Amino acid sequence: MRARPPVAARGEGIFLIDADGRRYLDACGGAAVSCLGHGHPGIAAAIAEQSARLEFVHTGFFTSDAAEELAALIAGMSLGLDRVWYTSSGSEAVEAALKLARQYHLERGDTGRNRVIARRLSYHGNTLGALAAGGSIWRQQCASALGASA
Repeated sequence: MRARPPVAARGEGIFLIDADGRRYLDACGGAAVSCLGHGHPGIAAAIAEQSARLEFVHTGFFTSDAAEELAALIAGMSLGLDRVWYTSSGSEAVEAALKLARQYHLERGDTGRNRVIARRLSYHGNTLGALAAGGSIWRQQCASALGASA
């Protein structure tokens, strides 16, 4: 029988602290995390300040000052791009990028550009298109069995 994992109760900087008070170096970060540490006062204050004003609005129907400021920052750091489209996850962003690239070439009349180049064992997310686009044959086969193709 597998042992149950410790219950993470809180974090301090680079450490996780379990319900029994034991400290662990937080080396559990993965593909879908921000490595900002735990309990940083400046980050906590910024989150509290924003959530006191507005937590979330659907980007399909509204914008906000925070969203516009972030979009301007991202666009300003890009190589000539002047638009930002928010998604809910990295997987959704990969799906959108694949569709955008495909549509771009179709609109130009270049129907033959339908392949995605990926590194061996690469991972791009859990949606069918992202799985199919990655460089893992096993993930591609799983996605293909469910009806996706890159």
